[in-house]
Formats: sequence, structure tokens, C-alpha cells
Amino acid sequence: MFVFIVEIIKTAIQFIADLLSGELPGYFYIWCGVFVVYAFIYACVEIRTKLTALKLAESFFLECVSHLAGWIIGILVARASVYLVEDGVSQHHKLALYKIGLLLLISYDFTAIFSSLTNRLFAQRNIAEISAFIVGMAAAYLLIMLCRDSILQGLILSQTYVVTLSILSGIFALLYKISLRSAEASKNS
Repeated sequence: MFVFIVEIIKTAIQFIADLLSGELPGYFYIWCGVFVVYAFIYACVEIRTKLTALKLAESFFLECVSHLAGWIIGILVARASVYLVEDGVSQHHKLALYKIGLLLLISYDFTAIFSSLTNRLFAQRNIAEISAFIVGMAAAYLLIMLCRDSILQGLILSQTYVVTLSILSGIFALLYKISLRSAEASKNS
């Protein structure tokens, strides 16, 4: 357990240091800008009824930190999947894992938006949770396939590795949907 925690801390520190060094490819910083804009819009929508500067700043900060944590989790999932699927990635250096973590974070955001939009549409829990799983899995798979010639250029990902990442993304989407329902149920009680 201690080794696992050390690995998480080591990955987080290495990623933040690489991100702040300015040596990563430009598209990482463009996506960071997109995430900041998304976090600001999400913070504004989340507290639209009580828009105070302090609440907005707090919500914005929490959303930015959660995206950074999501990216680090994506990197850890990509790294763990490399060990699960033999020959899953042609080169599994840290930049490749950063790219895959970025795509997993983007697919998570798509799934979160889908879950928020369809929260009231699906009255039955089973249908909502199954749809979140399917959308999470499909979003990750399609995003990885669409980005093979751009962000993932030069990397060879095995089909088994891509499917494994897609299934894990679907599981995270399912867990997000369940936590969203639990938070809503506790709010209504």
C-alpha cells in the first residue's frame, strides 16, 4: 500500500514539474487553457443563483484542482494498463502516458457533461448507469481512435490496450454517475 501511495505522489510531482517547466508540447498548454475556461464556465453555472466572488473563486479553484487530479489519475490508469496489457504501448515513456491521460480526462469530461444533461432524462437508475458506462467507454475509445494521427502520432497502441482503457473509462463514468445520484439523494433527504 505504501509503494502505491509513493507511486501516486511521485507521478503527481513529476507531472506538475513537467507541466510548470514549459517543456511539454504546446497542445498540452492549449488543453490546460481549455480546462481553465471549462472550469470557469462550470463554476458559474454551478452557482448561478448565488454568484458571489468568493463562491465563484472557490468553485473555480476546486474545479481546476479536480481537473489536475483527473489528469494525474488518467496518467496512473495509463501506466497501470501498460503493466496489465503486455505490449500495449510501443513506447511508454512519460510523455506518452501524459497524452493518454489527457485523452482519458477529455473523455471523462464528455461523460460528465452527458451525465449532467441526462440526469433527469433517465428516471430509472439502471438505464442511467448503463448509459453512463456505455458513453464513457465509447467516448474514450472514439477519442483514442480519432487522435491516433494527431496527439498520439508516433505511438502504436494495441487494440487490447485501447479496449482496456475504454472499459476503465466506462467504469469511472459509472462510478461518477453513481456518486452523482448519491449526492442528489442525500441533498433531497
